[in-house]
Amino acid sequence: MLPKYFLTFACLTLWLLTFSIGAFIDTNPLRAGLNQQFVFRDFLLVVLAWTPTNLGILSILAGLSGALCHSLLRGLEVGEEQISPIKESSRILGGAIAGLMFYLSLMAGAFLLMNEPFDVTTKEQYFRISGVVSLIAFLAGFRPD
Repeated sequence: MLPKYFLTFACLTLWLLTFSIGAFIDTNPLRAGLNQQFVFRDFLLVVLAWTPTNLGILSILAGLSGALCHSLLRGLEVGEEQISPIKESSRILGGAIAGLMFYLSLMAGAFLLMNEPFDVTTKEQYFRISGVVSLIAFLAGFRPD
C-alpha cells in the first residue's frame, strides 16, 4: 500500500510540474527559432511546454492520478488483501489510457472546428484548456463504481 501512496504522490507532483512548465514557458519564440535553426534544448522545451503536447502529458498524468486515487480509496474501503493485483494494475493502466483517449478526442475536435487552433498559443488559452482537460481525464481515470 505504501508504494501506491508514493506513486500517487509522484504522479501528482509530475502533473504539477508539467502544468507549471506549460504555464510559464512561452513556446512561440522557441518554435519560431526552431524554424531558423534546430537547437535540441529548445526542441525539448517545446515538446514539454507547447500547449498540444503539454496537454497530452497532463491528460495522461491526470488519468493515471485518477486511477491511483481510486485504487487507494478502494484499498481503504475493502482492504488491500481482497483486491486482485492483476485487475488493479490493469485498472491503473486503463486510467492513463482513458486520459490519453480523452486527449486524442479533444485534439480531433479542435482540428475539426478550427483551421490552426494552436498556431499562436496564449497563457489564457492554456489555463482554460488545461484545467478542463485535466479534470475530465482525472474523472475518466477515477471511474467511480
